[in-house]
Amino acid sequence: MVSKKNSVIIAAVLALCCVISAVYISSCTKPKKGPSCDYVVCENGGYCAVDTVFNGVKYKADSALVHCNCPAGFEGPTCATGTVSKYVGSGTWDVKQTVMASDTASLVGKVSYYTAFIKQSGTATTFFINNFCDSNNYNDIVCTIDSTNSSLFVIDTLSAFHMFYQHFKLVREGKGSISADDSTITATVMVRHLNYNVNWQMDSLKMVFTPHHF
Repeated sequence: MVSKKNSVIIAAVLALCCVISAVYISSCTKPKKGPSCDYVVCENGGYCAVDTVFNGVKYKADSALVHCNCPAGFEGPTCATGTVSKYVGSGTWDVKQTVMASDTASLVGKVSYYTAFIKQSGTATTFFINNFCDSNNYNDIVCTIDSTNSSLFVIDTLSAFHMFYQHFKLVREGKGSISADDSTITATVMVRHLNYNVNWQMDSLKMVFTPHHF
């Protein structure tokens, strides 16, 4: 016959086993801590975010994507890379310029080749093109990178008041893009100028920039 003392001991042991089992089960079923921004450092004003959907890809909650949201003008895993740098490259670009449309029909399809120079402007979202349209008079043409898609930019055609040399002016449709591998810049612009007959004409130009090989 089990003594009263032994009964108390057995009850205590059973109670302890129950507590241990409950703790074990709880630890097994407790959800794991998901990805977090702990220890993630974003530069240049960027901030960390944990997303289950990013660039159209959906992630599970426990494998959510931790990434830095970068301000316009910066990119990369920690926002450390200036977007302008991919446009500047070595600074020297070979340009193939094609007349896509013109008031002078005979000029449509005309192709010319020259060298242009791209440089930093001092801001994170703009850059300059020099020797624009193969003229030393057309320098510091301002290009502004799109705030939501850093592969796109616009060419300043509104305040280019200085481009009156040789009766030539950018008028509208100044825009461009850079390829996914940063190897080619394509731009289109419309210009107004005096032709050989001293008549005003409009030309729509397409420019393809590729890195200059020294």
